[in-house]
Amino acid sequence: MTATPATNPAADPGAVDYDASWEHRWNDMRRFGPTGRHLRRIIDDMIGPLPYETVLDVGCGQGLLLTSLKERRPDAVYTGVDFSDKALEVAHQRAPWAELARLDLTQGNLGRRFDLVLCTDVVEHIEDHATAFANVAAMTGRWALVSTLQGRMRPYETQVGHYRSYRRGEVAAMLEANGLVVERVVEWGFPFYSPLYRDLFRVTGVKAAEGTYGPGRRLLASLLYQVFRLNAWNRGDYVAVLARRP
Repeated sequence: MTATPATNPAADPGAVDYDASWEHRWNDMRRFGPTGRHLRRIIDDMIGPLPYETVLDVGCGQGLLLTSLKERRPDAVYTGVDFSDKALEVAHQRAPWAELARLDLTQGNLGRRFDLVLCTDVVEHIEDHATAFANVAAMTGRWALVSTLQGRMRPYETQVGHYRSYRRGEVAAMLEANGLVVERVVEWGFPFYSPLYRDLFRVTGVKAAEGTYGPGRRLLASLLYQVFRLNAWNRGDYVAVLARRP
């Protein structure tokens, strides 16, 4: 279940160094940023009614989602996988109670199924996303939740390792093509996340949301989080699809 990352930054000068990015670029953004916080809120709403005992977070990053899930359901058994060694190192510090493993979704899967599989902000980073979806489905025992971006892709998004922004309905179709049945789709973000916030980075650059968040940046992020509460859940560029195994 351990595999080599699909992208080798040393071999590809344009590639994102995910190890360095988790340590220096994305940790606070995911923790305090308005989009990361709303992602966790959306997931809580979508999986709240579901009965599950085992959870897999695919692309667990620094473990924030794992800790959020454990707060909701402390008796479940949690597993996280990522292909970034630095992300797993940070996740181990934050979630020492979780089973963690290094995994490249384009190379295989863990060889077992979980009641609930989550794959958030991952598939847009994978060139061979068809294989990634197949491996997510292969590890799904009951439910899978995949979230990502859809709609118009902004040029700056390649700077954070994005290969694509999905067409509307495409994520649901990918899950159905792998034998799962779509239960619910949330399209979140209009108007303050998409297009306004998403377009803002064309002016400021993505570094405006990255790096360390001191008191001032945390306050601004909290204010944006409250504004983002006004976003629609049925119209927007952030899509979350919940599917079940029939």
